[in-house]
Amino acid sequence: MSDLKRYLAIEIAGGASWSPKSDRIAFAYNSPGSYQIYSIGIMKDLTLWPKRLTHEQNRCTNPHWLADGTIVFTSDVGGNERFQLGVVGTDGTVSWVSKDKSAKHIINFATSKHLYYVANVENRSRLDLYRLKIPVLENEPELIYRPKAGIASAHSVSLDEKKVIVQQYLGSSNQELILVEPDHASKLNISRSVSGMSKNRWSCLRFIDNNSLLVATDFGSDYMRLNFLTLDANIFPIYEAMVKMEIDGCAISENSQYSYIAYNKNGYSRLYTGIFTSSGVSDFHEIPLPMPSVITSGDSRSFSKGMALSPDGRFIALTLSSSTMPVNVWILDTRNEYSWMATDVDMAGIRSEILVNETLHKIPSFDLLNVPYFKYLPKGEKPPKGWPTIIMIHGGPESQFKPSFNIIVQFIVSNGFAVVAPNIRGSTGYGRKYMDLDNVEKRLDSISDIKYIALHLNDNDPDIDGDNLIVYGRSYGGFAVLSTMTEHPDLWLAGVEIVGISSFITFLQNTASWRRSLRQAEYGSLERDRELLERISPINHVDKLSAPLFIVQGANDERVPLSESMQIYEAVRSRGIPTEIIVLEDEGHGISSLKNRLMVYPRIIEWLKGIIDDS
Repeated sequence: MSDLKRYLAIEIAGGASWSPKSDRIAFAYNSPGSYQIYSIGIMKDLTLWPKRLTHEQNRCTNPHWLADGTIVFTSDVGGNERFQLGVVGTDGTVSWVSKDKSAKHIINFATSKHLYYVANVENRSRLDLYRLKIPVLENEPELIYRPKAGIASAHSVSLDEKKVIVQQYLGSSNQELILVEPDHASKLNISRSVSGMSKNRWSCLRFIDNNSLLVATDFGSDYMRLNFLTLDANIFPIYEAMVKMEIDGCAISENSQYSYIAYNKNGYSRLYTGIFTSSGVSDFHEIPLPMPSVITSGDSRSFSKGMALSPDGRFIALTLSSSTMPVNVWILDTRNEYSWMATDVDMAGIRSEILVNETLHKIPSFDLLNVPYFKYLPKGEKPPKGWPTIIMIHGGPESQFKPSFNIIVQFIVSNGFAVVAPNIRGSTGYGRKYMDLDNVEKRLDSISDIKYIALHLNDNDPDIDGDNLIVYGRSYGGFAVLSTMTEHPDLWLAGVEIVGISSFITFLQNTASWRRSLRQAEYGSLERDRELLERISPINHVDKLSAPLFIVQGANDERVPLSESMQIYEAVRSRGIPTEIIVLEDEGHGISSLKNRLMVYPRIIEWLKGIIDDS
């Protein structure tokens, strides 16, 4: 492996889940080239050798240690995201819990009695909520809630598990909390809303007592903040804990009064804790992280939780990283707030001192809205005109580029390109108002943000070669690439689009049926907003595109189907514009395996350098 390719082989370990005795963690680790499940013992100040638990051909992700000592996880085939439920027994054998291999299963969480998960077994367009009694191999799943629309997801349960709080997901800025009371005698489920019908973001963090909840919501605020919510739908802001940052996550244990809350400050993580009871809040304070860093998490394709509190409440497992610190699991002792690294991923021979840190900037867009971005510069002598620069647009759009360890950014920078990673309007982390600024008819306002960043870099940043600007993005970021190349074609030397949307019409028609209503809530309705969707779809403006385009697509993508990339590839190629496409037969929505990363990203860099040489 060449020195530059070594960046792509730096490993990731994260998503810890605690053993019942609080002495080990299970986690996802991609050392074999794709994620598998590992476990490791926890001893203060020691990084022990991990034990591999799964040896499957396909990725195994999102582990949850159950009360009987078994570990449940998910696995899919070729990136198709039809995740199945597997379980590692106490004897090390792997068995499969789910029976419908064509259905999608997503783990929510586990209690001492049950595993809670959602699946589209009954109807492919709907993710229903199930619970499965432990031991999971000896029992049948119980369907406890069918959502009317969107996705259901269990968030919290009462200690006796007679009450379940479900998040009804209707859109990025529209959720509802539903109380479900499973009636075992009649097999009927009694459910009602406890958050009301207002269009706000809601997340239940835990039951405070049998009649009240600790929730995060932007009800009455621009930011996700802590509130008490009764099951009678009465809400009480927690002024003692009103931190002016977005809440990013929470870790609790049945045996601990403390709740541990992760906050997001300009993409960096802050950790707070406190005791929340019906009589008020006590001991609310910040816990210093071991270094400025990001509590890192993903979804079922890797691991969905970045923090976990041990059953005895003694330790928190944190998945931490920074721009120059790879993703590892750290352990924080809650008694003395002392922390140490539990995993130590292989750096593939790359020394940490040659990795590049970010700097944070903001620029005013066309309407004077401040748009933040992170900048990464190569080490070494700057070229006379500045560095050729890749503007990297994140997916979502309800997401946020954070200064966590990014293998692709470090690889690109090591090849002599600067990287600018903005959080254009529509990004999360900056409040609800900012997140909603790109909805439906305002979609192209976010593309104008990219234009103004490019103009700013060209006019005001001596580190940047404004004649060699490349726009790069994945998923929704792929749409942004195509859109800015057609809306503002004169700005770009080239574009790199990975699993991107080229037409909102065909995308909404062909995306997985369980996603369609949620995406229409963000982008617009096929029935109501069809004219708008046609107008903002890049495929309908391909005659304006003038710069070379590189496309990467997974053949098994259920989110943005292969047809989206193929139709833009054919349209651009027919106009005689240099274009190249790589279709990965064993990938879905992204590039997950090491062998594919080692093939795709060096090819992208080689292609871009050729474009620069020819310009």
